[in-house]
Amino acid sequence: MNSTPLPITVISGFTGAGKSALVNAMLANDEGVRVGAVSVAHEADPVEAIERDIAALAEQQRFDAIVVELPPFVNPLDIAEQLAFGDDEQATLGGQAVLDTFVTVIDAASFLRDYASTDSLAQRGLASHDDAHDEGRTVVESLIEQIEFCDVIVINKIDLVDEEALETLASILHALNPRALQVQTQSGKAPIADVLDTNRFDLDNTASAPGWLAILNDEHPSNGEPDASGVGHLVYRARRPFHPQRLWELLHREWTDVLRAKGFFWLATRSEVGGALSQAGGTLRHGPAGVWWAAQDRSEWPTDDPELEADIVAEWFGDPDDNSVGDRRQELVLIGLDLDVAAWDANFDACLLTDEEWLLGSDGWRHLNDPFPAWDIDDHEHEHGDHDHEHGPDCGCDGHTH
Repeated sequence: MNSTPLPITVISGFTGAGKSALVNAMLANDEGVRVGAVSVAHEADPVEAIERDIAALAEQQRFDAIVVELPPFVNPLDIAEQLAFGDDEQATLGGQAVLDTFVTVIDAASFLRDYASTDSLAQRGLASHDDAHDEGRTVVESLIEQIEFCDVIVINKIDLVDEEALETLASILHALNPRALQVQTQSGKAPIADVLDTNRFDLDNTASAPGWLAILNDEHPSNGEPDASGVGHLVYRARRPFHPQRLWELLHREWTDVLRAKGFFWLATRSEVGGALSQAGGTLRHGPAGVWWAAQDRSEWPTDDPELEADIVAEWFGDPDDNSVGDRRQELVLIGLDLDVAAWDANFDACLLTDEEWLLGSDGWRHLNDPFPAWDIDDHEHEHGDHDHEHGPDCGCDGHTH
């Protein structure tokens, strides 16, 4: 057995982006690094296949590192969580190997077209064997999973785009994942030191890489100045509920200047449960984020987690004994290209209850028209407060395409 665990590089990317070209370049590297390769393109259980094949390679004791190529329908976060066994990455695969770097390969020529697409994976013939899991899942949802959970972004095929387009693409990818190292390549030929044995992977840090999450956690100003390519952001915060009908209508309009939106919201008709929103490209989904702490009896608050309890108190609005607002709030981040910040601020403001509607109180709000589907909250208790772990509110519920 190897005296030290073999570093594993996991490579994600969409069909045709250049994953295989990158893998082949790593195998044929000029630095003398002996690389073993694992591909799970046709496996029903990718994790089981990865564990089996890595164990077989490690037992040969002739490799310095291992590279794993994932199919486009596999979420790299799922692979990381199942292989890393919590916080002890060194325990990966019985000590034979350790997750070291997550790489996402982007096709510079087709990325923006795919990102704007409303195609499902099934329509592209890319759904997994688990049809139920991938039902309705779109191309852009797969892309955003790969971009937001990685340590290195390889922008491939740069010879097929002009300099201005490349600069804009690099700015967009940096906004979506500011933590990731960007490497620009032709034919997948990246410097081996940038993609292998980098020691960049850390489960918590890599999972906290999404740009929207960094913006919320850092409490950026509401209107981030756009960069030279026009990529900017908006953080919308309010302590008054949305009128459900007006928000519904806004969510079903074209969001042409928005690349990514994420966060949670408060509907006047649903005072117990917060809503979660997730938009990427042409796909927008919404559903339950979790039960507001203000809707819970104080006896149900976490007494064994002082940090979480302090966070709840810090987010509380008004008197500590007044739960009419409490931790309920609007907190949404938008990342966009040539984003009209003032217009989006006004759009969301127009969805808030008016002063007259506010005075109706929660009993009166129940009678407001609410076109949102019913929410099943069994699996979503208090997720809305978890901005600094994992991937935040997950609303894989009802959605539509723009």
